[in-house]
Amino acid sequence: MIDLTFSALANRDTARTRLTRCAVVILLAVLPLACSSKPPAKVYLLEPVFDLQAEVPAANIQALGLAVVTLPGYATDQRIASRGERARILLDDDHEWADSPDEAITRVLAHRLQDFADADVLIEPWPRGYDPEARIEVVFDRLLREPTGGAEMAGQIRIIAGDGRRVLGVKRFQFIRYANSQDPSAYFESVAMGINDVARMITAELRGS
Repeated sequence: MIDLTFSALANRDTARTRLTRCAVVILLAVLPLACSSKPPAKVYLLEPVFDLQAEVPAANIQALGLAVVTLPGYATDQRIASRGERARILLDDDHEWADSPDEAITRVLAHRLQDFADADVLIEPWPRGYDPEARIEVVFDRLLREPTGGAEMAGQIRIIAGDGRRVLGVKRFQFIRYANSQDPSAYFESVAMGINDVARMITAELRGS
């Protein structure tokens, strides 16, 4: 004769033991994640800035097309890239661009180029019927936060005829916009100032083309 009461109690104790073990396993799996969590990265918006440097005369052009700028691979990451020792590049997990860096730089460049060149500036792809007199390409070789907190920038400007059949000008640029603060916001201000410099160079090239 089987003792059904004892069998039921044994099964219930076994089930409780299994549940307890499962709970312990889940707790051990979740605990490291909770301990390793950290505050989300701070994000920064790149915006146009106006400086006191003398403006270049406007180009005699009414309509410009601007290609999305090209960045080196490391600079397409939304984390701020800084120059380290021995040619190392460091990516900051705590401070990031609010937008995709190439799109943010293109947007600000279009804004400032419109002011400097006194022309309509549309970013590709532009609408049907828009007939730019020149197409601007900017290819960055370098975009890094330098030790003072400023921006190190280098690359090439290419000015192409609106119909795409002629290269009107090619100009290299390389400079550092220093900052007076290590705060990440100073880096973005330095980048915006550097974009002003690039926009001035483009306008000067357009006047000479």
